[in-house]
Parts: sequence; C-alpha cells; structure tokens
Amino acid sequence: MATGPKKVHSGSGISAARALVDTLLREGIDHVFGIPGTQNLAILDALRDTPRIRFILTRHEQGAAFMAYGFARASGRASIVTATEGPGVTNLATGIGAAHRAYLPVISVCGVQESAVRERDATQDMDQVTFMRPLTKWAYSIPNAAKVQESMRKAFRVALTEPRGPTHVEASSEILLESVDAEAIEPAAYRSSVLPVCDPTQIERAFDAIAAAKRPVFVVGRGVLNEQATVAMSELADRTGIPVAALQYSPDAFPTDHGLALGPLGRNGWESANTTVPQADVIVAIGAHMDVYSTMFRYGIFSQDAKLVHHTSTPGQIGIVFPVDVAVTGSTASFIAGLNQRAAAAGLRKAWIDVGRVRDKHDSERDAIVRSDAVPIQPQFVAHTLRAVLPKNGMVVTDAGNAGKHVRNYYRTYEPGTFITIEDWGSVGGAFPIALGAKLARPDRPIIAAAGDMGALCNIAEFETAMRENIPVVLVVFNDQGLGNERAFQQAHYGGRLFAVDYRNPDFAALARSFGAHGEQVTKPQDLRVALERALASGKPALVEVQIDQNTLAPVVFKA
Repeated sequence: MATGPKKVHSGSGISAARALVDTLLREGIDHVFGIPGTQNLAILDALRDTPRIRFILTRHEQGAAFMAYGFARASGRASIVTATEGPGVTNLATGIGAAHRAYLPVISVCGVQESAVRERDATQDMDQVTFMRPLTKWAYSIPNAAKVQESMRKAFRVALTEPRGPTHVEASSEILLESVDAEAIEPAAYRSSVLPVCDPTQIERAFDAIAAAKRPVFVVGRGVLNEQATVAMSELADRTGIPVAALQYSPDAFPTDHGLALGPLGRNGWESANTTVPQADVIVAIGAHMDVYSTMFRYGIFSQDAKLVHHTSTPGQIGIVFPVDVAVTGSTASFIAGLNQRAAAAGLRKAWIDVGRVRDKHDSERDAIVRSDAVPIQPQFVAHTLRAVLPKNGMVVTDAGNAGKHVRNYYRTYEPGTFITIEDWGSVGGAFPIALGAKLARPDRPIIAAAGDMGALCNIAEFETAMRENIPVVLVVFNDQGLGNERAFQQAHYGGRLFAVDYRNPDFAALARSFGAHGEQVTKPQDLRVALERALASGKPALVEVQIDQNTLAPVVFKA
C-alpha cells in the first residue's frame, strides 16, 4: 500500500527535487513542458518556487513531448519534459521517439511508483526504463536521493554528446522529497560543448577529391544548421562555383535563393536537385545524416559511379547507407573552413552546370501546376500561398502526410532555422505542438504549422494551452475529409481500392474559436491569402481551415 509523499527530512540540505531543479538552472533551462501527477509533484513544487523557469502545462503528455521537440529544434539547446508514472510516461513515447530519430536533446524527467508498491501489480506500475530504452540514448531509474544530481548531470551529458538525442530519468516522490547536500557543479565541469576539429589529413583527402572532380556537388545536412555554418557554406559555394543540394530534413541549411542552390533532394524534393546530383562524379556530403527520403537508401539520386566524401560529426554514421571514398569526422564548421582555406589558396573553381537555368526549369514546371482558380482548392496552391505570406524569417512546421509533402515541395527557405518537420518518424499530429515549442524558443519568428485534418485533431486540445500561455502560432489545416497520404498509396500500390481513408470532420474554424482563438474557414482560393494574413496579424493562436481537393495527392515515389 502506498504511504504517500513524505515530508522533507530535517537537516542542512535541500530536497532532492530542489537540487534537480537547480541543475536545470545551471544548464540554462528556462522552459519545462508537461503535466503534474502524483510522483512528479515534488518537481512541480520546486518549479513553483523557480520564476526563472516557465512551466508550460499542456493538455496531453504527447503534446508536451512534441513541444519539447520543437523547443530543442528551434533553440539548438536541451529541453525538458515531465510526466508522472505509468500512462504519463507511455503518453510521452511518440514525441520522445520523434526526438530520437531527429537527434534532439529532449530530456524526460518523470515519476515512478514508490518502492513499497513496485512490481506488485500496483496501479500505473510498469518497467518504465525498459519501455523508454529503445527511444532514448540513456534511460535510468534513480535509486536514491544521493544519485539525483549525478543522474541529471549524466542526462545532459549524454543528450548533448554527438549524436545528440533524448534521455530519460525517473524517480519516485519518496526519493525526490529526501534531503541532500547541494552539488553546485557547473556544466563545464562535467561535459564538453566543443566538437573536435576535423583532422587536416582527412580534409586534404576530401579537397583532393574535389580538385580532381569534373562535376562535384555539395550536399548539406543538419550539421550545418547545428553549428550555424550556413554563411561559411555559402562562401565555399561562391568561391568554388560548386552547386549545393540539401538533404530532405535540412532545406534551410542553405538558402534556396542562393545562385548555386539546387534545393532539397529526394521524395517530394526539387527536380533541380534530383536531376543534377545524379550527374555528379564527386558528392561531398557535409554535416550529413543519410536519411531514407533523400536517398531511398539505394543508388539513383547518388550515382554508384560517383565518389562519396562523407563528413559528419558522428563517426558511427559513416558508411551506414553508402560505402564512402573519403570519411571525415569532426566539427562541421572546421571542415567547411578547411575546404574554404584550401580552395582560396589553390584558386579552385569547379563551376560545371548552369544552376540558374536548372532552377528556372524546375521553378517554372512546379509553379505551372499551381491553379489559383481551382475549386476545391489545390493543396499545391495552399503550399505556394503559405510561402508567399510568410516573411523571409518566418518558420513553417510540417506534419507527416499529404499536406507536409506538398509544403516541402513548395517551401523556399531564405534563413537557417525556418523549417521543421518530424524527421524520420512520420508521426501524424506533431506539427501544432512542435510549432508551439518552437515559438517559445524563437518568439521573433512568425510560425505556421501545416497539417492535414487527421493531424490537426490529434493535438487540437493544445489550443487551450496556446491561448492560456499566449503562444501565437497559426495552424493551417489541409482538410480533405480523410487520409490523403494513404489514398495516394492505395491508388499507387493497391489498384485504387480505397478503404478506411474517409471520414467527416468538425468545423475546425468554429472549434478554434471555441477556445478563444482566431478561426477561419476557406473554401475559395481567392480568399486564402487574406485569411492567412489576418491569422498572422491577429497576434494570438489561430487556425485557418482550407477545404482542399481530395483527389490531388502528392506522389508516393520520386523520379530518379
């Protein structure tokens, strides 16, 4: 039988929960997302007395995990989510799994049943560490109060060590309420924040491959974003004349208005990238994690005859998908700087393709598809209009599914940190809470979340959170009264035998207004732009529902 929370022991120490929160303060944490419950209440009690940390009470633990995902992705820092034991932890799992696939340092700090009832078929009791271990880099149940601060230090150290990723720690209230001696150890004393520079010999081999090439191409990935190396990458492209493509999940690593930008690769990528990169005889992948949507894990986009120079900050990612000719590991910034220095000294110039002509062809063919008069409204027209109304520093967050595919294909990026999606996880329903977390990290950026009707309803309750916390994000709902992505697959692979993909929706705009948010429904294409502009100008959470054509579906494969 549970004994209930114990009072903090008397003595000169502080509660373990207070010590845990002080560790967060030393790490610069200023937001915590989550829901209180019996076994994490001690942490909430300490947060109550910590005005430097803003606690965001959400309406579901999945929403909290996705907000932490968005905050980590937009800020480049660790983020914290908390939940109670049992279902509190299992509800976090989808968002934590997404953070794991996206290499984001999301730390879940949760409750666990007290020792007196554990492993005795008690309510909400389960082996949470075993459950969380496949979704995290490290999962640990804190055994006693003396280990709380050490465990938190390790949670940050593991989460922020390349490759980054989520960690999970848990403790019961009986542990969190015990007295401990404070350990005021600064982060620099238990983890390094500086990546090692690339070995000059490796850089020299990479440069030699570029110098010998006739048709080299740069392919940039998340490392360029993580190390804020976009400007240096642009300088390298300008100096060498080498065209630059982006991996699917990092289109904002290189500005698409740059004269040498080919755009994102792969399925639902840009034809300018998908037709140019296969011609390359040397591919230099910089800060790159090889994802399936960019390459489909087979030769085609990457020619089997091309030499591959693969740079990453994480040695364990070399050669997972493609054998490499030159492997380079270490800081992305140091690799780009090394290539820049060598290219400048050698006067290297490798312009071999008219990127402007290739891009003009792609842009004109893509834009020709857009019909501004089509009723029902084309999803391509919605995606095109989103980019038109957002300023250059505006951010879009895409959900999984048909809507996200259309937005990826039409979204031009001008600045780093302006594109987020659910990387390599494909979890429907994450876009809106991810956007809320991103907005808290980057309040200077206007943010639109783009989701289908299924995804919009998954976490619609977080509109109450957005209103209460005054987080002005615009959710654009691509409403086709069903599962567009699955329609596309059933059309392509099951002879058009549609099944279990159609349903009816509520009035999304009215639902948003019921929360006190700005809500509009659009059925005519000429009304879309002004509706989006009103939503962005409203200064509060907003939803724009767009009735789109059910039969206009993004392709399920890409041309190679």
